[in-house]
Amino acid sequence: MAEIVISGVSRSFGTVRAVDQVDLTVGDGEFFTLLGPSGCGKTTLLRMIAGFCELDRGAIRFGRTRIDQLPAHVRDIGMVFQNYAVFPNLTVAGNVAYGLKARKVAGTEIDRRVDEALALVQLSGYGARWPHQLSGGQLQRVAIARALVIRPQVLLFDEPLSNLDARLRVNMRTEIRELQKSLGITAIYVTHDQEEAMSVSDRIALMNAGRLEQVGVPVDIYRHPVSRFAAEFMGTTNLLAGSALDRAGEKLVSLRPEALRLAGDAPADWPRLAGTLARLELLGPLVRLDMALPDGTLVKAALLDQPGLALQAGASITLAYDPARLTVLP
Repeated sequence: MAEIVISGVSRSFGTVRAVDQVDLTVGDGEFFTLLGPSGCGKTTLLRMIAGFCELDRGAIRFGRTRIDQLPAHVRDIGMVFQNYAVFPNLTVAGNVAYGLKARKVAGTEIDRRVDEALALVQLSGYGARWPHQLSGGQLQRVAIARALVIRPQVLLFDEPLSNLDARLRVNMRTEIRELQKSLGITAIYVTHDQEEAMSVSDRIALMNAGRLEQVGVPVDIYRHPVSRFAAEFMGTTNLLAGSALDRAGEKLVSLRPEALRLAGDAPADWPRLAGTLARLELLGPLVRLDMALPDGTLVKAALLDQPGLALQAGASITLAYDPARLTVLP
């Protein structure tokens, strides 16, 4: 396994700086996620680690070994792609064995390691099947088995679940995380989905316009965003002027919807906000509501479903918020 050290890495395409002076250290055995919107540079950075994209400047090391000047096929990396990249003219076993054959591993050893890799991804007995006989989730498992069978130092995932339906994505992300933990392999995972990132990651690097916006454990980035971009990208939030909350000297604050309650259900010392109910949505176990303050500012709240709650748009309501959940933004 390997610690990954990324030092001063940059890459431009024409006049566009896709990755801009990135410094990162990914710990040995860590599940590290590059998160951000399309075009933020996360996939370009992953491709530079993999060897599919050259660096303009900087260096990448696995442990003490500098790898950014090495060809992709000798970097000891397993890669799982967004579109699976499974060969349609090879069986499941043939796909998984491909990297071993390229490395001229002995035939009997190939068979043993293919069986072992398929068992890891819950595809024992599927070796003779063809890709067109598999579901999307099974194809993704084949892609993961092919990446693991070569026993790489580092496992890279490029938006691996984006082609799957919502329920299967949840199941597969759990499987990927459990597999990574059981193997203890260093993994870098790229996604634009903040919920997915929070569910699987030891740490997250939130990227914006080629730069690192914030790096930390998921709960810290969610609860303590360092910028407006971080607060908005890491889920729904209320961005309010400090004056709207009677907080003089604070220009902008972030308040998550779940930090608000109906005033009657909140501790007496929580600050209150009075307004008019603008919208109410029942989303299974959650009730989402928008309250308009007297100046027209909308405040979003997320409450647990209360069957006896009878509110209608236009009603006057009062919300209270937990002051400890307020984040002051620069």
